[in-house]
Amino acid sequence: MDLVVKELKKIGVNDIEALDSIGVIVIVPGNHKIADIKKIDGVLSVEEERDISI
Repeated sequence: MDLVVKELKKIGVNDIEALDSIGVIVIVPGNHKIADIKKIDGVLSVEEERDISI
């Protein structure tokens, strides 16, 4: 997880929250492309946040 966070910072992602206990990293990507984030070693999946109303 630390290596993924380090790589995200290298590409300019500054707003990062690592949830180590569940293996999830939450970011605000800004102008970064999802494809660029998926290329980082250690990233298994990238999902966009969606509003869900129940």
